[in-house]
Amino acid sequence: MQKNFYNKYLKNIYFLTFIFLALFISIFLVKYFDFKNKIEFASCNINTSVEKFEKFNDAFNLIHEDGFKISRKKLIDQPSLLYFGYTFCPDICPFDLMRNSQVVDLLLNEDIRIKPLFVTLDPKRDTLETLKEYTDFHHKDMIGLTGSDKEIDRIKKIFMIYSQMPNDTSGDYVINHSTFSYFILPDVGLVTYFTRKDKVEKMSNTIKCILKNNK
Repeated sequence: MQKNFYNKYLKNIYFLTFIFLALFISIFLVKYFDFKNKIEFASCNINTSVEKFEKFNDAFNLIHEDGFKISRKKLIDQPSLLYFGYTFCPDICPFDLMRNSQVVDLLLNEDIRIKPLFVTLDPKRDTLETLKEYTDFHHKDMIGLTGSDKEIDRIKKIFMIYSQMPNDTSGDYVINHSTFSYFILPDVGLVTYFTRKDKVEKMSNTIKCILKNNK
């Protein structure tokens, strides 16, 4: 009886040890390949270390320009280029969105699909109809996104976006805001960002390198 109990005890120990080792190896492999990707991304002329972007990957919910609620997971279902601005922006936003659209089209010529996204920082004036008309003008595949003040504040906090409303919003007004374009992968999260100084060719080459190293 005692021997049978001892054998059963050993089997349980062996089983638990096996489970622990399998779990440890799985975690190690995930971390290893994640680190390997980060090192390879670093060779793609990205603007900063991928490791610094982990805090940018929190969940959020917004309202699609077609009127339905959409989560980050469903929105970022393919490589995406995300920009924050507002449709009444007199010059900076149109220029940046035109450049981003050129990047999307240039990559599409090589059969690489990038989803262009535009999040408004002015939900008061940017109605769904206005957003849709604005994004369609810049690119047929561009998706406009809005939300409540709370939802917009949340995504601004996640991506560390600065925007400042003027004290007087009774008439036409200009919003000071950040002008970064963020490149995001569904399985990785935020990989890099682009500034207004980055040209179409540089952005396209960086994105191609990232996608190549993410296979």
